[in-house]
Order: sequence, then structure tokens, then C-alpha cells
Amino acid sequence: MKNFNSHRVFKRNEHEPNTDRDYVLYWMQINRRFHYNFALEYAVGWANKLDKPLLILEAFSCDYPWATDRSHTFMMQGMKEHLEYATDQDLNYVSFVEEEPGQYEDLLKNLASNASVLVTDEYPVFIMRDRNERYPDKMDLPYITVDSNGLIPLGLTEKDPYSAYFFRKIMQKHFIEAYTHPPKQNPLDELENGKKINFEKSIFDELPSAKEALNNIPEFISSLDIDHDVHPIDLKGTRSAATGMLGQFIKNALLEYDDKRNDPDEKKTSQLSPWLHFGKISEHEIVQAVLEHQPKGWDLDKITFNKGSTGGFFNGDPNVDGFLDEVITWREVGYHFAHHRPDYDQISSLPDWVQKTMDEHRDDPREYIYSYDEFKDSQTHDEIWNAAQTQLREEGIIHNYLRMLWGKKIIEWTPDYETAAEYMIDLNNIYAIDGRDPNSYSGIFWCLGRFDRAWQERPIFGKLRYMTSESTRKKVKLKQYLDKYGNQKSLM
Repeated sequence: MKNFNSHRVFKRNEHEPNTDRDYVLYWMQINRRFHYNFALEYAVGWANKLDKPLLILEAFSCDYPWATDRSHTFMMQGMKEHLEYATDQDLNYVSFVEEEPGQYEDLLKNLASNASVLVTDEYPVFIMRDRNERYPDKMDLPYITVDSNGLIPLGLTEKDPYSAYFFRKIMQKHFIEAYTHPPKQNPLDELENGKKINFEKSIFDELPSAKEALNNIPEFISSLDIDHDVHPIDLKGTRSAATGMLGQFIKNALLEYDDKRNDPDEKKTSQLSPWLHFGKISEHEIVQAVLEHQPKGWDLDKITFNKGSTGGFFNGDPNVDGFLDEVITWREVGYHFAHHRPDYDQISSLPDWVQKTMDEHRDDPREYIYSYDEFKDSQTHDEIWNAAQTQLREEGIIHNYLRMLWGKKIIEWTPDYETAAEYMIDLNNIYAIDGRDPNSYSGIFWCLGRFDRAWQERPIFGKLRYMTSESTRKKVKLKQYLDKYGNQKSLM
């Protein structure tokens, strides 16, 4: 019988391990953690099988799309924490922050040339997907990607899920098996060969010092050719910050989540998405921690398969159940969709009914048309929209409910659907600290009909779901939110 977690492993070329080489290489691309990490666990397994030491490479490029001071700072804060941990634990760990384009790739190739096997992270979007598609043919060793993104392995689905309902049925069918086959908390404890690796000095010739860069993050970033207008935020990109936020959410918000999550003034969302995106915390450990707060006497036997409906599956506290549906179903449906669709970020990926209704309403007149810069600077006529964009621009996050309104209004105030998608992707991926993520594309393209159904027909939107600021003002509590973010002057 196939091991459940084997659905997480993707062999990207046909090379066999070269046992004459010095080590097994784990290249940490996106799930940047030493704990609860299937890819690291798999790399440890290969190292033990070949009786080799394990080398962990964590690096960061300087020329990725939408690179900003904000994303760079968050990432480098996490790398600094890792460097300190690896030094304390005496790990074979190479940390590298690129100063000029090409240095990262050259370092990877040099380290891979001395490796028996390369294991890295499976990830369905952004530059990680591109690398994992291009690099295996350039390497003369096994190139293996491992999915550490969520509970339900990417290899379990055979096609892109067209709705959350469809994916929820898959999740419900496999939840117990996935939950009871978690990643190891400390996979490096299993490593048998701890021999120190001696590198050729020439590998690091003329490369910037990671330690120096990580100890002087603002100064290092200021020297790079990236977007310096998008400033760092208060959130720290470390695992300790991630676990701290999880603890705060469970203590202060979890048991009110279902009733109050949509109200910006209540502040009852988890706020974990930045650390989930950068892989500082595992979805498994979040789900495990949250399930511990089900009512007394609850256990896995209470779960009942209910054919994809939102209620009546976990059969526990509705706040816990509601959060679990968000963090598992709604987060992971985007990963599985993108895994099967290379056009995950294109209008072409939308359902047929969306394509039809867009064609029918493409030439509908728009009362307002705003430029990209007007959107960026919160210069519309709408107070609530401006507040949401201001929060995104200044703090790197946007309230979950208002994110939907934010996207719907961009559709209404741009000349066509393609421009709307382009603006949403750029604004989100530049400013959101959790941007460039499958979840980002789920949210953006949900506004354009992905994972949704046809609604009452309207101008511009056709049969796409429609939202208004007036109804939002009536449905959710916004006074404190608007007092904080709504001072941006609106166009009249």
C-alpha cells in the first residue's frame, strides 16, 4: 500500500544518487523552518540512507518580481533567526543573501555539484514553480520536490478543483489520514551523520557575507536595486513571532472567530497568513493547536463525512470548526488549483460561465475609471475602499472581508477585466506581506468568479457576485477601522 505522505513527493528528473559525492542537499526555498517540515524530513531520510551529512541551503535572491524593502526585511529577519539557531545547533547550514543577480543560482549549482541528492520545496506559484520546472534538466543529480504546504498532499488531487465545495469533499475524505500522518516536530533529531562539511573556499569567493548582511539588514537592503518606496512593517518574519501570533489568536480570538471574524473593529482573525506564506509555521501545527480547544470529550471519532457541506463535519465548537474550514479548505483549494493550472494567474483560468458573462458585459459603461496610481494612493471616491487600500499600503495586510470588497470595486472602476486582474495582482504582490502566494491568487480570482457560482445579472459584473460599500457598512463594524485608516482624502 502506498504510504500516504508519498503523495507529497515529486521526482523531477531520472538521475540516480551519486554516492561518491559529499552530502545530501536540502534547498529551503519557501517552507523556511526547521520544524514540522516534510521536505526537510525527506532530506534527512536520504542522508541517512546514503550515510551522508545533510547540508541545508537557505538563500534569497535580489531580483524576484515585486521585490521591496518590505518583503526583503521580513525574509531576512527569519533568516537571521535561522542562522543563530543553526550556529547554536552546529548544523551544516549555508545562509546567503544575494547582492547581484546570478549569485544565488551560481551558488546553488556549485553546492549541487558536490551533492548526491537535491531535495527542495514543492510550491505551485511564483519563482519557486519556475525554478522547479527549469532546474532539474540542468542538474546531474536527483532533483526531488516535497510538498510541505498543507494537510492534503498536492499529489492526491487529479485535476484543478472548481469550487471549495468540491475540494472540501476531498479534504473531508482524507482529513483523518492526513492529520494522523503529521510531519515530525524536529526532523533533524533523526539525522545520523552529523559530520561537518568542509567547503572549497572558492565557492564563496566574491560573495557577500550573509552574517554581515543579516546583522545589518536596513543597510544591506538600501544598497539593492529593489523598490525602496514600500517600507518594512512592524511584524517580524521569524518563527518565534509566528508561534507567538498563534498563541495570541487562540487566547484572544479563536472562540469568537465564527461570529466576529468579518467585523474589522473586532480584530478576531488569526493574522497568521504572513508566516504561513513564508513557511515559518506549519499548517499541521496550527490545526493541532486549534483542535486542542474543541469542547471537552471531543476526539476524531466525532468527525462525520458530510459530502462537502461546511457544517457538521468536525462537530465541535462552531468557532473552531469555522476556522478549520478557512485554514484547510479555503487555503488549500488555491494550492491544488495552481498545482494543476499553469495559468493560475490568468483570466483564461476562469470558468466558462465567467468567460461568457464577461464577454457579454465587456463594453458596459463605467461611472468611475481610476488609474493604477490613484488606486495605489487610496484616491477614489469611496471611503471604505480607500481605508482598505491604506491598510494594505501602510501595514502590508488587509482585513479578510474588506479584501473581497477591495477586489470587487477594482473590477467596477477599471476599463476591462484584464486591467482589473493586473492591478489587483500588482497591488497585492507589492504591498501585501503574504502576497505572491496561492492564497493571494485565490482571493483575487475569486473576485472574478473562481470558486464561485453565477449570481443575479448586473451591469459590468454580469453574473459575477456583486458587493457594495453601502451594504458592507451595514453588515460589519467599521467605526474604529475607518477612524484609523479612513483619513486618506477621497476624491469627490
